[in-house]
Amino acid sequence: MSSRDKILSRIEANKPDALALPNIDLSLFDEGLDLVQEFTKKAEVVGANVIDMVSNDVVTQVENLFPDAKIKYSAIENTSAFNTIDLANIEKPQDLEDLDILILESELAVAENGSVWVTDKQLPMRVLPFITKHLVIVTSKDNIVPYMHQAYHKINAGDANDFGVFIAGPSKTADIEQSLVIGAHGALSLTLLLK
Repeated sequence: MSSRDKILSRIEANKPDALALPNIDLSLFDEGLDLVQEFTKKAEVVGANVIDMVSNDVVTQVENLFPDAKIKYSAIENTSAFNTIDLANIEKPQDLEDLDILILESELAVAENGSVWVTDKQLPMRVLPFITKHLVIVTSKDNIVPYMHQAYHKINAGDANDFGVFIAGPSKTADIEQSLVIGAHGALSLTLLLK
């Protein structure tokens, strides 16, 4: 038995009993918030651009926002004409380093922190939202929940996914001399289109 296997078997043998999650009365958190307004405010605080869609033509809106984008990909249904790359030809994630625009759809947004939930269902490749220069996520105003409590209930009630991530704002860090750097570890911008 390798030392790795020994360590893992000891951890497994000493694993504490699972505890049931607390039963939280979500009605206690109901503040009667305007969810779209609250979501917009929180998303903008963390650096996202929130835009009300004027039409259902996502591609035209994105092309107007980013007219100079050359390498583009959309994972949204019926937008394949927008794509300038074929993911089937991508051999390794580094091949996507020049991706200018990525368009995704999210079925869940949280007003509390301005985040959106993205899963394998929306992602053909997990690296996409983290390697693109500009990330555009489309979500419905009806998909906004007030707090993370409600978001976790929706996630638990939904389909099982191998991967999911809450995304709030563009990539940022302030570790370097306490100066805020946008795009250090991922997208330079996040645009949220609300339909």
